[in-house]
Order: sequence, then C-alpha cells, then structure tokens
Amino acid sequence: MRTSLYARDPIVRGLVPRLVGMAPDRRELVPQEHRDDLPVTLVSGRHGMGRTAVLDALDESYRGRIPLGRVDGTQIEQARRSGPAVANTSAVVEILERLVRELAPTVPGAARLRFSRLLPGLFAVSSWHRGDEEEQALARDRIARLLVACGLRKGTEGAEGDGTDWTYDVSERLADPDRRQHDLAPVAEAVLQQYFGRHTRSRAEKSVQEWYRSRSSGSEDGEAALIRLSLRFHQGGDFQDAVERTLTAAFLEDLADAYGRWQRVNRAPRPLVLLDNAHTAAGRRFLGLLLDHRAVPGSGAQDPLVVVATGLGDGAALYPDATTRELPELTHESGWERTVASSPSAGMLTVPLTPLGRGDLLLMLDEAQGPLPRHLPSALYSLTRGHPQGSRVLCEAVVRAGHPVTPETLLDLPAVEGRPAGEVLLERLVPQPQLRSHLAPLALARDRAAAQVLTAVVVPADGGLPGAGLPTAARYLEEEHWTDGAGAGGDADGPGAESGFVADPFLRALLVHEARRACAAAGPGRRWADLHGLLRQHHEELGAGHEPDALRHELAVGDAEPVVNTLTEYFGSWPAGRWLDALPHVASAPHPPWEEWTDHRAEIARGAHDHLYDEADDIHRSVNRLLHALWYLSETYAEPLDDLCEDIGSELAFLSMRHPSGRVVLNEAARSWPAAVRERRPCPTFGPEYGRGPLRGEE
Repeated sequence: MRTSLYARDPIVRGLVPRLVGMAPDRRELVPQEHRDDLPVTLVSGRHGMGRTAVLDALDESYRGRIPLGRVDGTQIEQARRSGPAVANTSAVVEILERLVRELAPTVPGAARLRFSRLLPGLFAVSSWHRGDEEEQALARDRIARLLVACGLRKGTEGAEGDGTDWTYDVSERLADPDRRQHDLAPVAEAVLQQYFGRHTRSRAEKSVQEWYRSRSSGSEDGEAALIRLSLRFHQGGDFQDAVERTLTAAFLEDLADAYGRWQRVNRAPRPLVLLDNAHTAAGRRFLGLLLDHRAVPGSGAQDPLVVVATGLGDGAALYPDATTRELPELTHESGWERTVASSPSAGMLTVPLTPLGRGDLLLMLDEAQGPLPRHLPSALYSLTRGHPQGSRVLCEAVVRAGHPVTPETLLDLPAVEGRPAGEVLLERLVPQPQLRSHLAPLALARDRAAAQVLTAVVVPADGGLPGAGLPTAARYLEEEHWTDGAGAGGDADGPGAESGFVADPFLRALLVHEARRACAAAGPGRRWADLHGLLRQHHEELGAGHEPDALRHELAVGDAEPVVNTLTEYFGSWPAGRWLDALPHVASAPHPPWEEWTDHRAEIARGAHDHLYDEADDIHRSVNRLLHALWYLSETYAEPLDDLCEDIGSELAFLSMRHPSGRVVLNEAARSWPAAVRERRPCPTFGPEYGRGPLRGEE
C-alpha cells in the first residue's frame, strides 16, 4: 500500500533507482547518477517519521535482484552491550561481517562479490588468545558464517557448529607445548595459514598479502602484516582505529574490483547497503570510515557501493559540508556534488523527512467504508502534526473501527494489536516501560524546574530510573531528539501554543493522554488533581510573573470558577497586553480525565450557563465565556466552528470598552484572534507599545 511508504517516492522511486541503476519494480536499467563519485545518502528525521519504512521499501524492491546488505546500528549496539567483553571484535568488524554475509551470496544476473582482501583481515582480527574460550567461540561462529556465506564451504549460514572442525584444526597446529598459553600471534599465524591453504590460490594469495604488506611498513611480508594487524586490533585504542580503517579500505576496494571497467561500461546495477540508525556510535563510526576513505585523493578506483543510511536529527553537526536536499528536489536529480574535495562530510547527501501533508491523511482515510466526521482529517493532522507513524496508526484505526468515530476518541480507538492506538504509539516512540511511566506525569510540567517538583512523587512510586530520575528523563529527550518545541510539523498549536518539559507536541499529547489513564488508577498523591496541585503550588511560590502557570494548573483539574474570578480581578489591574498574553496560556490547560469531569466548555462559551452567575457582573460573565471558548478550541480534536470563533471576537470587543486603558489592544485582539483560532495559529501577542506588563523573568 503506497501509504506505507509515508509518501517518500522521491527517494524510493527516484533517487535510489538512479544511484543503483535499476528500476525498483521491474528489471530495467535506468541512467545512473554520479558515475565517478557516489554520495552516502542520509535520510534524517525524528522518531516515527518513516526512516525505517524507506529502508523496508528499498529492501523489498531490490532484495534478490542486486547484491544488498542491511545492518541496524541499534542492533549492533545492543548485541555488543549484552555479549561478553572480548578483544577480537568491534562494532565496525561486526558491521563488515554482516555486510559480507549479505552481499556475498550469488544474485542472478550479477557478478559474485568475492571479498578476497577483506576476508583474511576479518579472520586475522578474529584470532583468539590461547585458552580464552569466549574469544575462541566468537571466532568459531564468525568464521563459520563467513565461509558459508562466501561459498567457501557447504553448510547453512549461521549454524554455529560449522566452524568447529575449522578451529579444531587451528588448535591442532598449536599443539607445541613450548608455546605460551595465552599467545595471540601463533593463533593468528595458524588461522591465516589455514585460510590461505584451504580457500585461496597461490596467485590470489600473493596479491592479497602484498596489499596488506604495502600498508604495514614494519612487516617483512604479507602474512607478517596480517599477524601485526591482529595484534594491533587486540591492543585497542588508536591501534584498533588504524586496523578498522584498513579493513574498511579492503571492503571498498574489493567492491571496486568486482565492479570493473566492463561493468561500468555496461551500467551494471550497483550493490546497495542499507544502514538503519546511523546516529548510533556504531553507525557513526562505520559511516565515518567510509567517508574518510572516499575523501582520500588518489585512493584508486572509486567503489560502486550505494549507501542509504537513516539517522535521528539532521546530521548538521556531524556532517558540516554535506549537501542537503528536500524530498521534492530528488524527483529528477539529486543535485549533489562534492563541494569540498578534502572534506569527508562533503561526501554526504542528507535528505530530511518532512511531515505528511493533510492530503496524505485524506488518502489514508480513503478506505473507510462509512461516512466520517467532516472535521476528522483536520483533527488528525492537528494531533499528529503529520507525524507519519502516528498518522498511519490512527488512520488505520479509524478505517478498521467499523462504527462512527468522534475526533476526541482517536487515541482510544483499537490499533491492529487490539489495544488503544495511543498506548501502542507511545510504546513504539518510547520503548522502555519504566521511562514511559516516568515521562507521562512529567509531561504535565512547563519546564525542568516544574518537572523536578513532580519527581518527589513520581520516582518513589515507580521505583526510580537508572541514574538520577529527572536528569535521565531530560537526557533521554535530548538524545532522542524530542526537544524541538516546533514539533514534527513545525507549526505551533491552537490558542495557547505552549511548549513544556516534553517539547514535542505529539509526544506530549500521547504522554498526557497516558497520564490521564494512569492517574485514574493511581493512589493518593499521584492522581490528576494531586499532580496539578503540586505544580500550581510550585508556580504560586515563585511569585509575581508566574500567575498564568498557577491558573493553568488550577483550570486543568476542571475548577474553572476561581480561575475566572482571578482573571476578572486581573482584568481591572493588569495592563491589557499582559492580560491578553496570559489568557491563551491559561486556556491551554489539559482537560481532566473523562471519568472525573463532564465537558460543558462549548455550552458555557455560548452563554448557556450565564444564569448560574446572576450575582456576577457583565465583565465576569464575558471572561467566563471567553476562557471556556479558548479552552475548548485549544483541543486538537475541537472543530473551530464559526460561531465560537466569532464569539471570541465579540467578547474581546465588549471587554475593550471596559478596560481602563486597553481599548486599542483589546480591539486589535478582537480583530485578529478569531482568524488565528479558526486557522489553528497561536493568538497574536502584544508588545510594550500596547502596555504589556512584565511577564515571568522580566521583573
């Protein structure tokens, strides 16, 4: 289904086919871009923006048709953390091993990739210290997988027993009792002699050994150079760095050999590597080595490898000389060129994944059988900001519902797993359960100081987090790129348009929804009213300038009357600009859990409850209607009906005649706010020329 690609056709059906040289859906050659120098394509974006979906689509299009390898940097990192600490492996070696295993098998119509340089290097660094069973087990399994994948022995790739006899024969070569028990060099020598003796011809052996000897000035011959390579790799640090550079060069030069003059003349499709989560340490390291090698002048024939990587963030800090292109620009050509010849990062083409548009959401809803509420697509877009994964999951839930759907129930609709869509999405975006539980209440806080107030309640109840609670949560949000307050769509939301401790509006919406659910079953001290009570008290203690925050948390528990009373009091004493700046912020309060509260905001905004305030004056009743209109329309699911939007202007016009000095600014708000609310833009604020008083931090 095309929506599963998240509307990423310029990459999947445009850029990559031109780099590879083959159409994605048929065996047809297409003109190749960048015949002499290939960019690494980095598809960047936030969580759930469809980065992995792009790789899935490319994998499905090209797997079995061209040599294709795929590696996930996160899986490499997790495997290394959970495995034993041994000296004969590293993230780069594990990535190279996986790529060899996937690129080496025969593909119909394509020349087989041999990796004659890289294999002896991988075997050498895999050598183990005598007597170290963990190192030997790792070497046995790696050697077995590589031999099978490269067609050097029969068997099933991944079967651990396949390498037992191979490493046993190596051990037989080491039976000399005079050898020291923990020597590494004799093992490396035996491994290499067995590899060359069993799996290469003499001419090829000489060529490969000469290649390694030329890169090791202190070695007499190629075998000595490879043994030295193993010893240095096991030393770690700078020595291991140099070895990894040599192995990367061997990998790329093997590919350059396979894609020789005739392949270039005949435009043979290029091999493709997909690297997911390249922002991880493993991904950054591998890409860095590849880019470094390509940037060296006179490094030989250019390798033919097409690399498409994905990463969180935009990569600007890591790749300052990269070329950036927007998705629509890739439809017919990449526009990439190496702008700085000696800069490794100039070899990068970054493509930021932008949010989906409203039209994409309409396409996702096309399969719905029954009629849908007219405002549903806008509500979906306002909630998700075009976040691809969120949009897809929620649209699929709407299509599958089979009954009338109301916008306010979107996050409660069953997802494909049968659980509420909001719960499923939150698990995907924040996989760690304890962290989700911790972040949900913290999402109610305005900033880090306010979030700190909640940790006294949240952390003991949850048993704490690894590390120091709030710093751990804040560091997670920063590392996972959830700190951009503009959100996935880059637009502010609704009348309040306020950020918070969790700055991303879509993630914050999911966490606040989860907080409502969790608070309903929580004990005293962690209920909805308790958390907002703590936050209100915190802002009250901060004093002048923090009144809007205190009122916002009071409104969040559904207690609107004291908020209206206070705002009415401030109306007569505050400058009009300051009062108007505070009003949308107060009205951005999240509503209480439905189990604890009945929503009458729209009726109150229309004046249906005016009779309950017989003793109040006209200003009080007007402020009451205005606050409830803004509060209701701040919801992502609320339809900005014309009468409610116009009523906002009418109330402000009425109040403009009653403020002692703010007629001009209130009149301006009466003209501009209805359109802003209707278009889901932030309500305009007013500067000092309108008599704006001091706000927080300006006293």
